[in-house]
Amino acid sequence: MMSTRTAAFRKLDKDRNNLLTFEEWAAATGDRFAGADKDKSGGLSRAEFATTAPKRAAVAKCKC
Repeated sequence: MMSTRTAAFRKLDKDRNNLLTFEEWAAATGDRFAGADKDKSGGLSRAEFATTAPKRAAVAKCKC
C-alpha cells in the first residue's frame, strides 16, 4: 500500500526535495477540480463530485 502512496507523493513533489508544499499539493488538486467541473460553472454538482472518487482496485475472487 505504501508503494502507491510513495509514487503519488513523488508525482506531486515537483522540485524533488522530499517535501510536499502547499503549492505543489494545491496545483494537483486544482487540476483535479477543474477536470471534474465538466460544465465549467466553478462548482461541482453531486454527479461531478462523484467522478472524483478514487478508483477501487479489483478484488480477486477466491478459487477455493
